[in-house]
Amino acid sequence: MLMVHAMPGKKDTTESVEEYLETLSRLKEKKKDLTTTNISKDLGISPSSVSEMLRRLSREGYILHKPYRQITLTRKGERVGGKTLRKHRVLERFLLGMGFSRSKIHKEACKLEHYVSDELEGIMKHKLEPPKEGKGVLSLIDIRNGESCSILSIEGGRSSVRRLEDMGLTPGTRITVKKSAPFSGPVEICVRDSCLVIGRGMASRIFVLVGD
Repeated sequence: MLMVHAMPGKKDTTESVEEYLETLSRLKEKKKDLTTTNISKDLGISPSSVSEMLRRLSREGYILHKPYRQITLTRKGERVGGKTLRKHRVLERFLLGMGFSRSKIHKEACKLEHYVSDELEGIMKHKLEPPKEGKGVLSLIDIRNGESCSILSIEGGRSSVRRLEDMGLTPGTRITVKKSAPFSGPVEICVRDSCLVIGRGMASRIFVLVGD
């Protein structure tokens, strides 16, 4: 059972600050505009509340922002947002690997990400790495040609996840990598009686269990 406790001492950032910076990092990663509207939609918070928080983030040096213009993350903001997003994803994979319900892992990860120390994150990442015999959780792009695996989870926006699910790629589905092109090339997989080609960016967000 995973037990997570807040670390002693005062944190440099609050949960709300980390949540906003994580959202900005996620939007930037998706190549979406860093605007009040997009943040409001992503967090389900009113634009006026978002604007108030953006003023605070600007004062504290996390972002560069002027009203009615796009937001720019500073190096300080990128560091905090990127770390929070990374911990969130590690938590999702870890909880899923422990058998936690896929429908609940995002919400649970949102709660826990603010209390996970760098040390605990490292331990969880180590547990997710495949042992020497080749078993463990990997990204689809790390699977070798001809190797079979089972889908554990898919990260990404709702539309992307839904599109893959419509193609038959759901948690528990057994797939075989037919050809994984090098560098930025796509990944060709076989699922049931069909073969599909998936862009490398999306393939990197499909996490699978090998050696089961």
